[in-house]
Amino acid sequence: MDTEKIKEQTGINKVIFKKEVTSTNDEILNEKQNDTLMIAFFQSKGKGRYGRKFFSPENGLYFSYLLNEEMTFQQSQFITPIMGIAVSYAIDEIFGVNTSIKWVNDILLDGKKICGILTECKVEKNICHDIVVGVGINVYQTDFPEDIKDTAGFITEKKDSDKREELVIKIMQNFLEFWSEDRDSLVEKYRKKATFIGNEIKVHKNGDYIPATAMNINDDFSLNVKYNDGTIEDLNIGEIFL
Repeated sequence: MDTEKIKEQTGINKVIFKKEVTSTNDEILNEKQNDTLMIAFFQSKGKGRYGRKFFSPENGLYFSYLLNEEMTFQQSQFITPIMGIAVSYAIDEIFGVNTSIKWVNDILLDGKKICGILTECKVEKNICHDIVVGVGINVYQTDFPEDIKDTAGFITEKKDSDKREELVIKIMQNFLEFWSEDRDSLVEKYRKKATFIGNEIKVHKNGDYIPATAMNINDDFSLNVKYNDGTIEDLNIGEIFL
């Protein structure tokens, strides 16, 4: 990874590359400097939502970005979907594929998860600081553990030329551009990628998996669902299964 090239092409203040880390989301906080990007090719303790482990083999791309601003907790809810758009657009452009977004933090290719996004922050009196958004992408073919082999995928089998540097540059260019873009435009981008809208889903709620129909992505990136009993709900947090 050419960190100087990444700095030059993204405008990010500090870029760090480590071949191996425990978790980029954890280790980047040791830098204590906003507008910092940490990149790795392997995580020994990759993290997912709800305390889950995130499988992070050497054929992947893992990076975290420490934002250079504070914001309300409500504003911080936009980080994950905006990064999702940035990742999806970048993968499509560089690899010539057609990815989709599964609300709220997964990127899919041919129905399989190739990327997860995790945003973490410290909250005091509804103000978020030390805001980190982490991205893990299965770039090249790998052997997945038994428990995820049916749901996990990768972008490409080919590794003739390593495109991970190009990919992280494009993702961060997209994210920084989209972050200042008009919200309505971003929501439309997200809706176009949310190909599950109109389909039957299951909402994971209080330990149950409740059948519903995904109706729409709202203007605040929440998910509007209609349960089988006719009840309608806007989900701001949570998890769905397709």
